[in-house]
Amino acid sequence: MDIRQAKELLQRYQSGNCTDSEIELVENWYKQLNDTGEFHWNKREKDTMQKMIETRLMNQVDETPGKKVFYLKPRFIWWAAASVFFLLAGFSYFMSFQKAVPPTQVVKVLPPDVEAPQSHKAMITLANGQKIFLDSAANGALAIQGNVKLVKLANGKIVYQHDSGEESPTSAYNTLSNPRGSKVINMALADGSIVWLNAGSSLTYPVSFMGDERKVSVIGEAYFEIAQNLSKGGGKKPFIVEHNNVQVRVIGTHFNVNAFEDDGDDIKITLLEGSVKISNGSATGLLKPGQQALVNKALRIKNDVDLDFVMAWKNGYFHFDNASLQSVLKEVSRWYDVDIIFEGYNQPRQFVGEIQRDLSISEVLKILEKNKVHFKIEGKMIRVMPE
Repeated sequence: MDIRQAKELLQRYQSGNCTDSEIELVENWYKQLNDTGEFHWNKREKDTMQKMIETRLMNQVDETPGKKVFYLKPRFIWWAAASVFFLLAGFSYFMSFQKAVPPTQVVKVLPPDVEAPQSHKAMITLANGQKIFLDSAANGALAIQGNVKLVKLANGKIVYQHDSGEESPTSAYNTLSNPRGSKVINMALADGSIVWLNAGSSLTYPVSFMGDERKVSVIGEAYFEIAQNLSKGGGKKPFIVEHNNVQVRVIGTHFNVNAFEDDGDDIKITLLEGSVKISNGSATGLLKPGQQALVNKALRIKNDVDLDFVMAWKNGYFHFDNASLQSVLKEVSRWYDVDIIFEGYNQPRQFVGEIQRDLSISEVLKILEKNKVHFKIEGKMIRVMPE
């Protein structure tokens, strides 16, 4: 029903030509508005309404001989109020019985924000220079190199699969790169070993592992679950992870390598399961589960390491244990792909606890601000200021 139809209905109501259902409809309109307080009038408006009611009363005079009795039928009481309401409100409130008009949306302007990574931005650079972007690649074979296929499975997993036949006499090297602002990516290598790469990290590896050892190199942070592999002579083929002059030599084990080049000079190798041998030139060490090697010019071994802290990045958390603001923000910078600018902030602060990595950056910074520091988000730049 539109405004024109509403007016016609009100006119029929006034003249007493409505059906019972129309009378009920009009009176329900008014009653609903009156009960919910959706219209109000001041004293002048009340006086106006009183005069209109009196006029309606005069129009309903009983002309019985010898006396004049004023009466008003119930529906006219409702109509009097409703008609005043229409005069005052210009029929606007009665739009409710039309098809509902969507309310005007009030847009709240929010401060700029950066969401947590929503997808993988990882890519594989093949030996011939071709780049394969894993997030947008279709399921199925992505590349064939010799007798090895690079495949994206239906569940999104990336694996190398050997075809039947003799192995190629030489092996090409590919590089898996997971940039800043990308979700953690994992991949199964040709020997069945699985590697997880943190944001801002890369792994260079052979398509097929030849000879008596398996060797890869890493920049950034990676977690490995190494499959045992036998050489042609029947011996165990060691798996070697390199970063610059540091080597991690394993047979079958689970370990984490943190070799971010902006984290200082120490490379951290943490053992979760099995055993690994660490070497840095002439310095060597053997790790047991729960130990961590800190490798720089020297090699130090740390006992009773908090493995939850070490593996938080893989399990979807930031985990801080008396961490400086600078080291905290390095992790934030890599995960959200933002640049950090310090403006007059040089207070020593230590941060302890866990924060989910699926929060927006504003939510993360709000938590950090409880430690007397203030942040300002400007696009992909975070300014750090004293509180």
